[in-house]
Amino acid sequence: MTEGKSRTRPPVLLVLRVVAAAAISMALVLPVVARAQDVRLSIEKGFGEKVRIAVPLFPSTGAGEPEPEGIRDVLLFDLSHSGYFDVVENLEFVDEAERDDRASGRIDFAEWLALGAEILVKGKFQSGLSEFWLEVTVHDLEGGRAIFAKRYTSAPDGWRAAVHALSDEIVKRLTGEDGIAGTRIAFVSNATGTKEVYVMDYDGANRRRLTRESQMAIYPGWFPSGERIAYTSYRGPRQELHAVDVSSGATSRLTAFPGLNAFASVSPDGREILMTLSRDGNPEIYRLRSDGTSARRLTYGRSTESSPCWSPDGRRIAFVSDRSGRPQIHVMNSTGGTGERVTFQGYHNTTPEWSPRGDLIAYTSQIEGVFQICTVDVETGEVTRLTTDRRHKEDPSWAPDGRHIVYSAKSGGKSDLYLLDIYEKEPVKLTSGAGDYLSPAWSR
Repeated sequence: MTEGKSRTRPPVLLVLRVVAAAAISMALVLPVVARAQDVRLSIEKGFGEKVRIAVPLFPSTGAGEPEPEGIRDVLLFDLSHSGYFDVVENLEFVDEAERDDRASGRIDFAEWLALGAEILVKGKFQSGLSEFWLEVTVHDLEGGRAIFAKRYTSAPDGWRAAVHALSDEIVKRLTGEDGIAGTRIAFVSNATGTKEVYVMDYDGANRRRLTRESQMAIYPGWFPSGERIAYTSYRGPRQELHAVDVSSGATSRLTAFPGLNAFASVSPDGREILMTLSRDGNPEIYRLRSDGTSARRLTYGRSTESSPCWSPDGRRIAFVSDRSGRPQIHVMNSTGGTGERVTFQGYHNTTPEWSPRGDLIAYTSQIEGVFQICTVDVETGEVTRLTTDRRHKEDPSWAPDGRHIVYSAKSGGKSDLYLLDIYEKEPVKLTSGAGDYLSPAWSR
C-alpha cells in the first residue's frame, strides 16, 4: 500500500480571460461590464505549486450584517481549500496596502507584488432589507490588468452563497476547473436524539435538518439534480427507501420490500437506483427505476452483496462482497454478472464511492485494527492510503471535482465530518456541537 499518489498530480495551469461586455447568466451572479478588449494571459506552474492570492477587506456601503471580516473569512476558506491557491496570510500588511491604494486612488501593483501576491481580489458589498450585493474585480498583478469584474447578488441571508459563487468563479476563470464552494453535503446526525438526515454547505455552514422520522433515517444519497435525497427510513414497521425534497422537506416512499432496503445509489442520469435488498433471502444488488419500480436482481450467490455505487458513466458498478471470506470491493457491469475483485489489501474493505473522474474508488479499509480511508485505481489496482492517524474513519464521499473527499471520523466517542484534499492530505474538521455526524454524501 503506497503513501504516495495513485494518479499524476495536475500542475496548476492558469488561463486568465477577460471577455468584453460578457453577459453570463448564473444563479446568484449578475454580470458587470468587463474590461476593454479580449485579453488572455497564461501562467504555468509546476507540480504542487500554487498561485499566491491576496484578499483585502471589502468595505461595506451600508450597515449591518455581514461584517467585512465575515466576507473575507468565507472567501479565504474557499480559496485556500480549493487546492489551487495560497493566500497571503499577513492580513495586517494586506489591509495596509489596501488603505494606501484607497488613499492614492490607484492600485500600487509593485507593492502588492512585494507582498508575494500574484492575484489580487478587490471588492465592496452592501446588505439591505431585500438584497445583498457584492461587486468584485480580480487583478493579475504581474500583468497590471483586471482579469474580470462581476456583481453577485442574493437574498440578505444568502450572502455566503454569493461569496461561494465568487470563489467558484475565480477557480473556473483561473484554472478551467469547476469549484466546489457552491456544493452541499448531506449527512446523518443524532443531535436531536434520533438519527435524521441533514444538509449543510460544503464548509459546514447553514446546517439544516431535513427528515423527522419516528425512528431513524440513514444512508443518504443525492439525486443528480440536487433537489432530492434518497435515504433508508425506519418510520414504519419495516425498513423502507424514502426520498426527501431538499427545499420543502416533503418525503415520499420509493420502496418497501420485505427485509433490507438500504444503500441507495442514484444513477448519473437520475433515472435508476441501485440498492441492496434482501427480499429473496440473501442481501443482493438490485437495479430499479428511480420511482422504486421494476426491481431487477443483478447478483446471485450465497455471499452478502451490498453498498453498490455507479461509475460516472453509468456502465459499471462497484460494490462490497464477502464471497472471498471477508468484505472486499468488487466491480461489475451495470447489467450484472459476477464481476471482479479490485481490493486485496486491508482486512475489511467497505463503503465504495466512485470518483467523478472515473479513475479511482474511495473506500473504508481496516488496517492494523483501525478503519482508514483509501483509494484504489480501477485500472492498475494501485492502492493509496489517504489517512493515517489512529481514529476510526468511514464512509468517504467525493466532491464533484474528484479531488476532495468528505468522511466521518470518530474521536473520544464522538464522530464528526472532515474535508480532505487527496493530494494535500490535511483533514479539515467541518462539524462540531452535540451529537454524532455520520454517512456524508456530497452533492453532484
